[in-house]
Amino acid sequence: MLKTSKKFILTYISSFSEYGYTTKITEKSDVYSYGVVLLEILSGRSAVEAVVGDSLHIVEWAKKKMGSYEPAVNILDPKLRGMPDQLVQEMLQTLGIAIFCVNPAPAERPTMKEVVAFLKEVKCSPEEWGKISQQPLIKPGSQQG
Repeated sequence: MLKTSKKFILTYISSFSEYGYTTKITEKSDVYSYGVVLLEILSGRSAVEAVVGDSLHIVEWAKKKMGSYEPAVNILDPKLRGMPDQLVQEMLQTLGIAIFCVNPAPAERPTMKEVVAFLKEVKCSPEEWGKISQQPLIKPGSQQG
């Protein structure tokens, strides 16, 4: 029982970070994990999603999409794509930060302090938020899911 639980936990952890590859937890592996979480939030996908013909880890999936001729907006969760242009631009900037966080070379990843600074740069002004927050997340008449 303990052996099976340990294997499950390590599999779960490795889906979010490179812990499964290096068995060392560092600030840079935390940054990688944070990038994975950002990708999950922005795309609406799980870290490992078993979709027929597309069961890539979210990092590989996002990099494949970014390397194709598709617009980056296609990585975003379809429920988020109909948002006002300002918010979509902020989500795309956040996507860029997420990709920076999951750089395969740990030395090339930002620190968490830098990630926070980048995210603060993305944040829209309170005046803009007041206008945007009045709009529904999912537009009436659009399909959910």
